[in-house]
Amino acid sequence: MKQYDAVVVGGGHNALVTAALLARKRWKVLVLERRGVVGGAASTGEIFPGCRVNIAAQDAGLFPAQLAADLGLGSHGLEWVRPPALATSLTGGGDALTLWHDPARSRGEIAAHNRADAARFPDWADYLRSMARVLRVALDHPAPALHEMTRRERFRLLRPLIRAGRLGKRTVVELLRVAPLPARDLLDDWFAGDTLKGMLGSSALLGASHGPSAMGGALRMLYHATGRDPRGFRSSAFVKGGIGALSAALAASARAHGAEVRTGAEVHRIVVEHGAATGVLLARGEEIPARFVISGVDPRRTFFGLVGAPRLGPEFNRKVANIRLRGTTATLHLLLDGLPPLADAAERLAGHTVVAPSLDYLERASDDAKYGRCSARPHLDMVIPTLHDPGLAPAGRHVASIQVRYAPYRLCGTSWEDPATRAAVLASVLDVLGDFLPGMRDRIVDRRLLTPRDLEAELGLTDGDDYHGQMGLDQMLFMRPIAGWAGYATPVEGLFLCGAACHPGGGVTGGPGRLAAGEILRERRRVARLTRPS
Repeated sequence: MKQYDAVVVGGGHNALVTAALLARKRWKVLVLERRGVVGGAASTGEIFPGCRVNIAAQDAGLFPAQLAADLGLGSHGLEWVRPPALATSLTGGGDALTLWHDPARSRGEIAAHNRADAARFPDWADYLRSMARVLRVALDHPAPALHEMTRRERFRLLRPLIRAGRLGKRTVVELLRVAPLPARDLLDDWFAGDTLKGMLGSSALLGASHGPSAMGGALRMLYHATGRDPRGFRSSAFVKGGIGALSAALAASARAHGAEVRTGAEVHRIVVEHGAATGVLLARGEEIPARFVISGVDPRRTFFGLVGAPRLGPEFNRKVANIRLRGTTATLHLLLDGLPPLADAAERLAGHTVVAPSLDYLERASDDAKYGRCSARPHLDMVIPTLHDPGLAPAGRHVASIQVRYAPYRLCGTSWEDPATRAAVLASVLDVLGDFLPGMRDRIVDRRLLTPRDLEAELGLTDGDDYHGQMGLDQMLFMRPIAGWAGYATPVEGLFLCGAACHPGGGVTGGPGRLAAGEILRERRRVARLTRPS
């Protein structure tokens, strides 16, 4: 029976990053993915005949260029696409406000809506960039275990602080000031126009189930600006061939260094003997031994589904059970026979297109979700990838993917199994599109709605939460996924986590996978020292 140095459970992009990094260190690595393709939420599939569609995640702007270079992803087919438009906010009646990668063009666009906001926008873009740069220092390092301040943990805490301090003490202090703020408070300090504030504030909704008035929204805005230059909005970059091409390149990188990647291989159980993980048991009965088991799925599924709660302590189980997993986003995929009659549509709609006319609009949309209702007037974030990557659909066709907020996993008074519920969500989205992008409905040839329940069933996302846990103040940094266990190790010896539930968090970042690989390599060196003959 072949034994591996590491078996990785799940083939999401973070799991593939971990596998690729370990394989480069000459580890014998096996990745096991339940589905027929790798990538998890970062995968692309044929939802409509002849069309390639990003199933869930649309944007890879948070994925570090340095990590892509380190793994040689360019030689494995990864190619980035950056359309001129960063994002367009639909203001109703066929009007729009577009932010461009060209700062001067953005300023001119904003001036047509509010001259004072246009004058402040360059300073805001610099501010957002500097805040994100400092935050990225904390995200690039393992989170310290503040409950046990050993010499190692003190060093872990001091190293990013020293690096951040070099970027400017005032900037560090300002980051500490704004991080707990609601997005509304931060944006009100800078701008007056509802359209611009609603557009920028929509970034605070990513990874959260509440609106722009909730505490911690400013930190989420900054988090989503820590990748490519946010240009005042958020980090954004698309992948040619769909976001699944990024995952495919990661798998190819891992294979190039000797890793095995199996699809259609469902893990039934993580084998634990005498408190240590010794391998995995597949659903078809095959047992695979390994020195380390690394789980890319969320903690609740890992510990309660694959390990078994009785093998863990009651306090640990309580913390895992209380992780806030709250999927509140549905995705509507559309097949179009053309573009809506918006001026310069092919250029303006090539980035993100949002319906977020004001912060109040976003707040009302989130209010429904608090009570287990789908938003009557949802916030929409649409990407039409065929505008920057026409090969995803046949000539004369476009595909569009719309993230719909809010559509809670847990509904009050109804369920996702009720066809009327799905029909109501679809109707609300089409009504909003009709109001904010007239003519769009007439271009729809086919459609498919994926609810949080569908995302759970198809992608294994517990509660439909693609961030593997809400990005709140109490579930970030050294408290992610739970306080006391932010270092990727688990109470089971030899079992590590590497998914989006881990620090630094969700989105297509590769960060949890990279940091987990580093911790696992350090653990192996530590064990080697302890077992070395004296």
